[in-house]
Amino acid sequence: MDDWQQFSLKDIVEDVLRFLKENDLSIPVIPAGGVFTGTDAVEFIEMGASAVQVATRFTITKECGLPAPIKQEYLRSQEQDVEVNMISPTGYAMRMLKSSPALRSNIKPNCESLGYILDKNGKCGYHEAYKATGVDEKGRKLPVTTKMCICYHFMNFQCYTCGHYVYRLKNTTYKLPDGSYYLPPAEHIINDYLNSVDHKVALPVQEAAQKVGRLVVLEAY
Repeated sequence: MDDWQQFSLKDIVEDVLRFLKENDLSIPVIPAGGVFTGTDAVEFIEMGASAVQVATRFTITKECGLPAPIKQEYLRSQEQDVEVNMISPTGYAMRMLKSSPALRSNIKPNCESLGYILDKNGKCGYHEAYKATGVDEKGRKLPVTTKMCICYHFMNFQCYTCGHYVYRLKNTTYKLPDGSYYLPPAEHIINDYLNSVDHKVALPVQEAAQKVGRLVVLEAY
């Protein structure tokens, strides 16, 4: 999908709100995808939205259940690292990082005990893609590139699904002396949403490093 960047969430929300008003429909509208600051949220509420959904900013928090190395993958990402593809067996589009191991996998379907992710026709798209994928000269299954086994890869944190603005996360925290990024607490992000002005993002308060008994100045990005 090459045109996904051409769609504006605000334009979509405006169209939906206009349609509901013209047809005298009372249905809550909750924008999601790209609500990166508290100012963004306020603008949608002022447009007539009932609420907003936010997620990307919280993927790198200390409390988030993602493994720490994957949080760093999100923080290191650039805009060109994001793609929207149709490899979900459900048939729905997925936005994810190109570094996701799931994109280069040939895992054998083995999800009978978990159930299946089925499409509208009652079939698992990954099963069909696996059967259609050939083997190399040694008889080994080639990577399956047209569909992904969600059962396996989500369970093993190998599918880096992400928000549109994942590449902006590095601008919400500090880079540490070892090259990794500081993982802020969720409380900081909640307060930042509540107090955001002019689409600005408040960086976490610099912390004193206790390991060596001296202050380490963190590099702000």
